[in-house]
Amino acid sequence: MRKLATAVAVMALAAPLPASAAGASVAVSPATADPEYATVLTLRGSGFQSISKAYGGVYVFFGWVADGAWRPSQGGSAGATYRYVQDSEAKDNNGFQRFVAFPGSDTESAANGGVVAADGTWSTQLVVPGARFRTADRDGNVVDVDCTKVRCGVITIGAHGVVNTTNETFTPVSFAVPRQAAPAAPPTSATPSSSTAAPTTSATPLPPPPPPPPPAQPPVAPVAAPEPESTPGWVPVAAASGGGVLLAAGAGTLLWLRRRRNLGGTDE
Repeated sequence: MRKLATAVAVMALAAPLPASAAGASVAVSPATADPEYATVLTLRGSGFQSISKAYGGVYVFFGWVADGAWRPSQGGSAGATYRYVQDSEAKDNNGFQRFVAFPGSDTESAANGGVVAADGTWSTQLVVPGARFRTADRDGNVVDVDCTKVRCGVITIGAHGVVNTTNETFTPVSFAVPRQAAPAAPPTSATPSSSTAAPTTSATPLPPPPPPPPPAQPPVAPVAAPEPESTPGWVPVAAASGGGVLLAAGAGTLLWLRRRRNLGGTDE
């Protein structure tokens, strides 16, 4: 059954190509990869042949191609005229290999790179491990590939052993150390103006505080003024008339005589 499907696919590929198949190409972003660390490339294919319900599709690899006739349609073979980063064919592999299926294919469910649309476009992502990788040659021997010394890039060929001249492409990828972002400039402190300059540490010291006020004295009790001595009765008293003056003088004399007698005085 598999051989029959392959034969049908080959017949379909021999048919006249639709207008969308005139010149397949792959756009790669970014165009450069990191030489030491893995880089995820975003790929967008256009102009590919899309055969509805046909067996197979497009394999997408990263690797090296020989100068000249590297393509399978020209007699090239994996490990000899082109070498790529090997990966599992499982759908959840490490991302080094992608399978883009034809629409309606019986292997479409295994595709991990999408489907070739009717207009010949597709898109997927591919992981590049770095500028150096190990793979196997045609005899199964492990070989080292250094992409800083040989030409490497994105390779597309017919999937599942089906040769498809139209869908064979190679897009070079260069390697460069990513530019480091410039460090952020430290914040600049504004220079204070003369009107807002901060005080210096040699400022004139403030005068000492005044001494505390003396304690309040206890209130002094008021001293009663001595009563004035009795005024002798002969002190004249102002009166309205001369008779009043005489009466006052007589009364004073009489009062003085009585007081003297009480004190034991004599009239001598």
